[in-house]
Amino acid sequence: TQSPAMDQKIFQLGLPVETVSAYLLCCGFADADTPITERKLLEVWNSTRDSLNQALDALEARDILRRIQPEAEAAIWQIRDSDAWAG
Repeated sequence: TQSPAMDQKIFQLGLPVETVSAYLLCCGFADADTPITERKLLEVWNSTRDSLNQALDALEARDILRRIQPEAEAAIWQIRDSDAWAG
């Protein structure tokens, strides 16, 4: 059995609430073995598409998320191990 995707370290990085929220949503999809896509995230995101994209960009910049399918229209992200995170 696979361990949960969420790592408590996310709360120690001083990231904005929306960025942490996006991370938690990504973890929910990862735990359900569902691809992490913008379309899936937007179905449960309670703010704007722009704010979601800003959060995803911030998570990518910190090496928390990695695009495993880079096409913007059909991007798929993967959560990286916390020991690979920047900062």
